[in-house]
Amino acid sequence: MRAYYLFLKNNFNPVAFGWLLTFFSSFGQTFLISLFVPFILSQFQLSRSEFGSYYAAATLVSSLFLLQYGHLVDHSPLRPFTTRTILLLVSACLLLAFAVHPAMVFLALIGLRLGGQGLMSHISLTVMSRHFTVDRGKALSLSSLGFPMGEMIFPLIIGVALSYWNWQVALFISAAMLVILLFVIRQQNVEAYDVATPTAEVSGKEKWAFYRSLVNGKAFWILLPPVVTFSFIGTGIFFYQYIFAEEKGWPLEYYSLCFTGYAVVRFLFSLYGGLLTDRLSARTLFPFYLIPLMLGLLALAIIPGKFAALFFLLLTGISAGLSGIISNAIIAELYGSEKVGLVRSFFSMIMVFSSAVAPIIVGSLLDHHIAMNDIALGCAALVLVSCLNSFRIRLLQQDLNETANLEILKTDIV
Repeated sequence: MRAYYLFLKNNFNPVAFGWLLTFFSSFGQTFLISLFVPFILSQFQLSRSEFGSYYAAATLVSSLFLLQYGHLVDHSPLRPFTTRTILLLVSACLLLAFAVHPAMVFLALIGLRLGGQGLMSHISLTVMSRHFTVDRGKALSLSSLGFPMGEMIFPLIIGVALSYWNWQVALFISAAMLVILLFVIRQQNVEAYDVATPTAEVSGKEKWAFYRSLVNGKAFWILLPPVVTFSFIGTGIFFYQYIFAEEKGWPLEYYSLCFTGYAVVRFLFSLYGGLLTDRLSARTLFPFYLIPLMLGLLALAIIPGKFAALFFLLLTGISAGLSGIISNAIIAELYGSEKVGLVRSFFSMIMVFSSAVAPIIVGSLLDHHIAMNDIALGCAALVLVSCLNSFRIRLLQQDLNETANLEILKTDIV
């Protein structure tokens, strides 16, 4: 912990900036939006499947916007770009509060998903990956703590607002908190760690050419399966977690307590993951960080009784904590920090896309009476295949080393 203390003492402002964005990205995350779902269904007479379709479509649209605009963090001034993102979230909260038609709900969901899950998380993790090199793991670790802390704090605030007032007032409170964030960001010396390069802006044609070259590279097909697998399983399982709990006969109070354990473990392994990444590198850790998730899914499928929930959530919390660090640090390690926003926006688009289709696929399996145990086993098999594919990164590292040695030889010859 002393290493974190010294690092935070010397780099408080940029880390605080990253933490604030991940913390307030909660307003666009599934766990917080789900609190409003019963009220939206009642207000607009929507069925669960209808709202699920709206939510999936909004998430898909937001992923396309993220692909189009996510690269701007590489070559746009950070303060106005961040300000516009926060204002987007504020507008989405207000639009949902004043919605009188399902179409307005759909537009608000696009804004929430793009601003929160998409851009605010993207800005934070991109800036941390780009600004820090030696201590990148610590920076990503500390800034990513905003995710589990948001999971612990904001449901309590919104829950109290829903209990004492109504869901529209809860949205007004959400918008007010985001406005406060806006003023806090304006007081920060963002320019001190804004290393965007205005001259590096690429045209649409050049951007798509870059994406084609990205997809054609070996590294992409090594990094892709874990990104898709974790996002798909995390969203698909957690979206229907209370249905699963009911099927298993777990008391909701017990499951909620276990979920608190998940948030705590994720918090702790976010810290530990930063230290490990700085010490060993993300490339070394990459093949292993999803193994706890696989073990948790096996526990969910095989272990009888309430302990299955505890083992599943605690083990998933380990992978969730490590994932936020390793999956972002490895992009900077493999592709360099100059284009990290461009590369990360592409992976984020795929991640958001997988999170959008997950509730549809898992919901369809449930509608066809596929048991929870079978779904968990299938997900565990996906994780296993993903982990085995991840070991190819060692061969990729050998190729990179050979290329580097070849370049050195060329330089010596010249």
